[in-house]
Amino acid sequence: MAGPLCRGFSGRSNAIWSLDPADDTNAARRIDALSARYSENDLPTIFRVTPLTGEGILDTLDQAGWEHFKSSLVLSLPLAQTDGFDGAASLYDATDPRFLAAQTALQGFDTKQQQTFAAILGALKRPACGIVIADNDGAPGASLLCVESDGIVMVYDVITSGKLRGQGFGRRMMASALSWGAENGASHAALQVQGDNAPAIALYLAMGFTFRYPYHYRRKPEANAQ
Repeated sequence: MAGPLCRGFSGRSNAIWSLDPADDTNAARRIDALSARYSENDLPTIFRVTPLTGEGILDTLDQAGWEHFKSSLVLSLPLAQTDGFDGAASLYDATDPRFLAAQTALQGFDTKQQQTFAAILGALKRPACGIVIADNDGAPGASLLCVESDGIVMVYDVITSGKLRGQGFGRRMMASALSWGAENGASHAALQVQGDNAPAIALYLAMGFTFRYPYHYRRKPEANAQ
């Protein structure tokens, strides 16, 4: 089991998780030890449950009353022929202040969240690209982050302005992300989407993505009162 911490920015980067279903011995003791790190950083303790989570860990979480919340799906797509880059898409190095500004505006980051996101982008060790498509007034209309790793382009932080949703911005942006991935050596694409985001899931399936596996989060009982 491991537990990366990233200032509470996202569930993926701040949850305890297991990479081996057989690695579930002494689960209670080990989870308690990892939980202490969260307390030291004033963060709620969160466990990410995937198909690699062993039965011993699940039993421990159930017995301790850890609450199930926020389910997500992992989808993937083999990259064959791509549609090329959208003419209105601006591609930035992931650390470019213009990409950070676009994500901040669309995601509604406060100062702390913006600083944390900037630190995450600065720590990336793989090729990464921020994509932004502007609206008719030149303001950020849609944006995402794509990162190439071991032949897979991972797509993160997909966001479209509320007033522009349903107008094809997501598809245009995703097409550019897949093209960037293909140009940077990726043979597959993958992403994670919240299980209740029906419009996004429909878009990804229409573009040829298929389901790989689900996951969800658990939180300690005391976190529910925070």
